[in-house]
Amino acid sequence: MSNVRLWAIGNASNIAASFSSTNGDTGALPANAITHTGGSDGDYIRMPDCSGSQYFADHHISISANDGSWSVSLWDNDQSSGEVCWSPTSNYADGYNFPASQNSPNCTILIEVDSNNNPTCYWAPF
Repeated sequence: MSNVRLWAIGNASNIAASFSSTNGDTGALPANAITHTGGSDGDYIRMPDCSGSQYFADHHISISANDGSWSVSLWDNDQSSGEVCWSPTSNYADGYNFPASQNSPNCTILIEVDSNNNPTCYWAPF
């Protein structure tokens, strides 16, 4: 399991959403709000390790709009020094990563959604 902890998720869309992790953590994400992700063990959400599409089903965090209009996925690439990656869908995708994210064990994710319901994720270390 990754050392990267997801402390908060910012939902910068007008649609309420929810998150779930294959590690067992779940929660609600109100529209236009920041939600702290305490995690089921009180240690916030550990980013699941995933180095390829064959591991994705059991190793990721899903974030989806409650109306189904958009979704994103997050994981930690354990074969890329722990770099945090994301997909603008509920599936694995290559090429979406947050450079230097492996250098910070704590992060927050912000999700913006454009007028066509295309999500973009931003990463903030601390």
